[in-house]
Parts: sequence; C-alpha cells; structure tokens
Amino acid sequence: MVSGIQALLRTLRDPELRGLVTLVVTLLAAGSVFYHFAEHWSVLNSLYFSVTTLLTVGFGDLVPRNAVSKLFTIVYTLVGVGILVSFISAVAGRAEALRHERSGRRR
Repeated sequence: MVSGIQALLRTLRDPELRGLVTLVVTLLAAGSVFYHFAEHWSVLNSLYFSVTTLLTVGFGDLVPRNAVSKLFTIVYTLVGVGILVSFISAVAGRAEALRHERSGRRR
C-alpha cells in the first residue's frame, strides 16, 4: 500500500503527467459544480456522484432527475472514463516502476 501512495505522489509531481493530473482534478471539479447546481446536491454528494460515475460503480443512491443532467452525465461519462483510466494506468505504471526499483536495490 505504501508503494501505491508513493506512486501516486510521484505521479502528482511528474512534470510529464501534470497535465493529466490537472485534467482529472478539473473533470471532477466540473462534474461536482454541475451536479451541485443542476441537481441541488451538496458539494460532497456531487463529488461522490462524479467519482462513482467515472469509476463506473453506479450505486444508484444518487440519480440525475432532469433531462439536462442526464444528457450531461452521458457526455461526462463518455469523456471522463477514458481520462480517469489513463490516470489510474499512469499511477499503476509508477507503482510498478517503484516496485522494480526497490527489488533491484535488495539484490
């Protein structure tokens, strides 16, 4: 678990991936702001819905009620899932590199 956290921190500091990190943060913020105003959800519920939607979990405890929100969710999911998968892949790649780096030092 520690290497996962270290990999995440390395990803956040990596100049090559800074744009991807910024894009993920912007994506989650935009979704949260939209749902907060369009659905009148709290900021926490809006962020929660944004994260669970982009991770394709979909618990169903929060559901967009109006047509504009439903259309936004369709586009948001189509665009956002790919971005979030790219981010998770980058973090996993950093974790793997860190694991190889550590195993090389032990030999």
